[in-house]
Amino acid sequence: MSPLAIQIYQQLRRRVRAKQPFVTYKELAAAIGRAAPELAAHQRSAKLHAALGEVSVACRAAGLPCLPALVCRSGAGRPSAGYYKVAHPRVRSDQGRAEAWERELVRIVDEIDRLPEVLR
Repeated sequence: MSPLAIQIYQQLRRRVRAKQPFVTYKELAAAIGRAAPELAAHQRSAKLHAALGEVSVACRAAGLPCLPALVCRSGAGRPSAGYYKVAHPRVRSDQGRAEAWERELVRIVDEIDRLPEVLR
């Protein structure tokens, strides 16, 4: 994974463990900028969204819940369309996406102790 993807995973894992899991793209970008200024990325940058995709793929490959499910659009309370393309590529309907996302959130809570400190 890229250094940005590693930082994203660490930020999301930390939030889950602190029981403050949900974060907006803007909040995530700001947290990364504070923790690792050299990795700073705008909330709408292709670089940030590509790194979130990397984390999704790595979570799936490791048999873990997809932590980028915790990153939501401000005001919408749900991830952007890019999340669904990577995390749930076969789901096409809005209802199906909502259901897949909700299942992912349950998995994150249920499997919190399985989240490794480092994800490769």
